[in-house]
Amino acid sequence: MFATLLPHAHLVAIDDDLVVLDVRSDAYLCVPDAAAGWAAEQAGGSDVADSIGARLVAAGLATWTPTAAPSGAARALPSRNLEDIAPPPADWRAAARLVLAVGDLLRLYVRRPFGAILRDARSGRQAVRRPQPDDAELTRLCRQFERLVIWAPVPGKCLVRSFLLLRFLRRSGLDADWVFGVTTWPFAAHCWLQVGDMALDDAAERLSRYTPILAV
Repeated sequence: MFATLLPHAHLVAIDDDLVVLDVRSDAYLCVPDAAAGWAAEQAGGSDVADSIGARLVAAGLATWTPTAAPSGAARALPSRNLEDIAPPPADWRAAARLVLAVGDLLRLYVRRPFGAILRDARSGRQAVRRPQPDDAELTRLCRQFERLVIWAPVPGKCLVRSFLLLRFLRRSGLDADWVFGVTTWPFAAHCWLQVGDMALDDAAERLSRYTPILAV
């Protein structure tokens, strides 16, 4: 018998350990020295009480009933950065889009459960006109965002900044993947935007320490 993750749970193996993201409770669970056991169970099946699968089932993260794979499979890490150009002049259209993006932040992010934020971010893809922008246009818009966002009344933590940039890009008719990554010993979680192999709001070199666990 195989334990399968529930839709709100996402799992990744990092060296010998497992890390699970529980979107429903906005929490991470690290299970040391469990990666090999989980892989063996997925290959051969196990429902014994002390198996990794049984522990995840008991924690409400998995089930013995077959389910569809969780949405939001992780992406490969980015290997490129935005082009190194001076930020273009911020015209009134870009400023207006940022104001609307801040409104989106207040409406779709502030005081909302993490799962609801991700659900709306995922469904927002359907309204984007051009999901595959070219590098030059992405660079121009992200550099405009960098010039303008310093005036926005928002905190600088990665979750807020990446959400705000995602909304700014979508207000501009473009899109990006919102990627969540983790690392262990010590544990840390981070998120960023990327398109293909290009990082939009962080340096690819800094992101190399993380293992993606979820992408929206």
